[in-house]
Amino acid sequence: MGYVCRLIVGIVLILAAPSIARAQASDSAAPSEGVHQQLSANPFGLMFQWFNAEYERRATRSSTWGASTSFFSLDDDADYANAAGFWRYYPQGRALHGLYIGGRAGVHRVGADGESGIFFGLGFELGYNWILGQHQNFMIGTGAGATRLFGGSLDGASLTIPTLRLVNVGVSF
Repeated sequence: MGYVCRLIVGIVLILAAPSIARAQASDSAAPSEGVHQQLSANPFGLMFQWFNAEYERRATRSSTWGASTSFFSLDDDADYANAAGFWRYYPQGRALHGLYIGGRAGVHRVGADGESGIFFGLGFELGYNWILGQHQNFMIGTGAGATRLFGGSLDGASLTIPTLRLVNVGVSF
């Protein structure tokens, strides 16, 4: 994992630290009502040199905001890295639980055949989160979407890329 990816992961963790500390000190209501944020990653992707991590926080009863980062490399010919912010709407009125639809915006770096470009991206996603366990502190999530890239100058590169959240596993607190 390159310097840029480590920097992005560090920034996400630093941004999440105050919320994590506050959650440790507060009294929680019923377990399902005490969940206000999640931190997750795809453990299976690491086997294929694909890294992603997400931090998601409840904004209202039916919406959340968050940040994500990902990186993957295809042999030594191509690589991809991004850092994005997102907003998700949970139509059933239980933020962090169940079906969501959302939008995202971020910065993407795409490299292929020795050339690379930096792009701005706007996209959408559709997914589902399960919060499990006696204390509602274990989460599994999945989702997919698409992101349209703007700017940069890679010849022959597709300007719309899929957004995949195959299986994220994490903690809810």
